[in-house]
Amino acid sequence: MAKAALYQKYRSATFEEVVGQEYVVRSIKNAVRSGKVGHAYLFCGPRGTGKTTMARLLAKSVNCTDPEHAPCGTCENCVAAINGTHPDIVEINAANETHVEDIRDLIERSRLAPMMGRHKIYIIDEVHQLSSAASSALLKTLEEPPENVIFVLATTDPQKLLPTIISRCQRFDFSKVKKTQISAHLLSIADKENIHMEEDAAEMIAILSDGGMRDALSIMDQCASYTGDQITLEAIDQIYGLTTTREKIDLIKNILNNDLEQILKQTASYEERGIDLQRFTDGMIDILKDTVIWQNTHKAELMKLLNVEEANEISELADSDVCMHIAETVLKGKERFKTATSPVSAFEVICFSLASEKKRQQAVTVVREAPAATVRQETYRPAEPERVTAKPVYTEPAPAVQEEKKIPEVKKAPAEHVVEKINSIRIIELLVQCSKAQKVKDEQAFAAMKNMMSLEGRKYISLLQDTYIGASGEDCIVLITKAQAIANRINDPVMNRELYQFTKTQLNTDKVIFAITEQDFREASALFRIMMRDNSLPEAYKVNKYKEDEVHEDTPEDKVIALFGKENVEIIGG
Repeated sequence: MAKAALYQKYRSATFEEVVGQEYVVRSIKNAVRSGKVGHAYLFCGPRGTGKTTMARLLAKSVNCTDPEHAPCGTCENCVAAINGTHPDIVEINAANETHVEDIRDLIERSRLAPMMGRHKIYIIDEVHQLSSAASSALLKTLEEPPENVIFVLATTDPQKLLPTIISRCQRFDFSKVKKTQISAHLLSIADKENIHMEEDAAEMIAILSDGGMRDALSIMDQCASYTGDQITLEAIDQIYGLTTTREKIDLIKNILNNDLEQILKQTASYEERGIDLQRFTDGMIDILKDTVIWQNTHKAELMKLLNVEEANEISELADSDVCMHIAETVLKGKERFKTATSPVSAFEVICFSLASEKKRQQAVTVVREAPAATVRQETYRPAEPERVTAKPVYTEPAPAVQEEKKIPEVKKAPAEHVVEKINSIRIIELLVQCSKAQKVKDEQAFAAMKNMMSLEGRKYISLLQDTYIGASGEDCIVLITKAQAIANRINDPVMNRELYQFTKTQLNTDKVIFAITEQDFREASALFRIMMRDNSLPEAYKVNKYKEDEVHEDTPEDKVIALFGKENVEIIGG
């Protein structure tokens, strides 16, 4: 007799055994306990997340003779359902029985009274594959269902269903199972099956399964056969053509160090080993995301792949802006793999482009970080001195040359006016609370501001005219601008309070304004999408509005200075 697959052997037999889908389990369980089961259910979600399992549990429970503990697994109805011999539980696969004749036959049989239990249950899997005529025939029955008949429809593609069918069902959306839940479940099964499995191996299988428990158990089954019940991370890498986190970190470091030779060696190795570059780039993005999270929060528990030493290793070579740029470039480059004749060559081009770009930016970084004298020397010293002496600009008298070498003293703003740049994590915390409806509302208010001719508000209108709204929430507006200087001016505490008062009184918008550059917005948006995909978005940032006594009111002198400029105004008297 053939050995039963793990996903068949360990299919959940009770509601308590279902992994994940907590809200679905609770809803169905309560409906059964209270005797308020509906006549039609629609289970939607990715493959392998428990839709068919939940349909079978519902079918067993409604006919169980012990509703308080349904499904009990011991009564006559439960035993027949487990053995697949219950006459009142009918499963059909719409992928095979798509014609209208099949559905009409099902409808005719559904009008007959139950033979063994209290209800007849029809489970229709992949219901979106029904033909148009079959869907229309099913619709009529769902609208006027026979007594004691329950339909359970399951699909991975609900948008292909008729909206009228969806509206007649209680819809439950199944989400991908969390990686931690999959990993814990695999380790539990490994103990029962006497399989030695490393925790890292269980985590890797959870990643490969992409939220599907059935896929995870199938991968575990395959690995156990290959390794002789000794599942290690190295074995999984060999089977599925994966690379270690260390290899990905090394490639990122080679890109940051512009080491084209090592990049070529690594990519050649990936080609020889048949590495899946789609998964490899996903891993790179996750590593870069962890690095950005560490750089902005210094909380190790928020990282999924890296430890503190590895995060610091990358952080020594790149700040969060560079990491986000690389992640965004790699994410866009994944599309090339689908159309490229050689995916490896396409990947090499991406790596070379990033490495060359990093090299070009190194000079700028040196200039920014070096002392003022060094900056002047690196920036203005010509490459060929003999040519410089021929130019008139350098034949001026000695005093002028001496004056040229003198480094002008830069006046620094007072400490209280130094404005820190808003980091990516803070931007994401703001975006979490934003909505499209709020953005549309605020855009309309700001559009009206351009027509205002008030002298008192001219300086604010002038400051805001080179910005646009990127996102809006209940208590905040995120403004986008091309220049960091404008963002700094808007975020200056004094100006920000004044803008808050201006927009509150003139635009009836009681919100605090945050300004960022277009580049920062793009990078934060890319990280937002990655974190949303991984269900790791942070809590929304709590915006503290200015209190009335904190709001700065312009004095007449302030208004005159704003109009004519400080250098053109002399205040007489005091």
